[in-house]
Amino acid sequence: MAGICAAAFSLVAVIIRPFVGWWLDNGVRRAALVAGLVLMGLAPRVDVPKRKLDLRTIINRDSLPATVTMLIFMFTFGALENFVAIFASEASLPSGSLYFIVMSAMLLLVRITLGKLVDQRGEALFVYTCNAAMLVALLLLALVPNTVTYVLSAVLAGYAFGGLEPSMQSMAVHTSTEKTRGSANSMFLCGYDISYGLGGGIAGSLIAGAGYPAMWATVSLACVASVLVYVAWARHSDTSFSKRLANR
Repeated sequence: MAGICAAAFSLVAVIIRPFVGWWLDNGVRRAALVAGLVLMGLAPRVDVPKRKLDLRTIINRDSLPATVTMLIFMFTFGALENFVAIFASEASLPSGSLYFIVMSAMLLLVRITLGKLVDQRGEALFVYTCNAAMLVALLLLALVPNTVTYVLSAVLAGYAFGGLEPSMQSMAVHTSTEKTRGSANSMFLCGYDISYGLGGGIAGSLIAGAGYPAMWATVSLACVASVLVYVAWARHSDTSFSKRLANR
């Protein structure tokens, strides 16, 4: 549970990163960079035993269902973090920093209040509701962008990220042993990062070709695809909490 909470706080850090970046851009960026480099140089050296690369220790098959479900969903995050602030500026909406602050606050609230529901109810609750929330959040930006819907979109996106990421990571490591837990976590986080990067790139191409409304609407389809993958495959795997609870 501690690892999942740590992952949730890590996600909060990722969400508020653009806001911190804008702040650093106002005169203190170089000082922060120099201070960071100095601290890196002072960090103690850690000796890690060298091992031969073996793909069997990297690809964890048990974590694949949760990883793919989350990977598809994360296309939405890549689009939001990279472009919601620019979109807000061009559409005369409140600043992007407000969006990220509201999102991160909602994320923390979800983790504090609903974190134990995965063990009690299974991950299916979060897969369905979080994908639905993100679908609505993106469609609000695409179809009716105004101050109220902008803030509501941030609330829904915060719930979506706050609920789905830790529940999918719990599922990814559910059946892992002490020896395979590291590869299961690594597999999940690699899928997470790859999708985040691809989501931003694809969103940028869509904006250039069709504009922001079409991009938000198109990216929202990732939520539908994520649910379909979960229903057709992931919920039937042995790593599914929902399957385990249903068979009791």
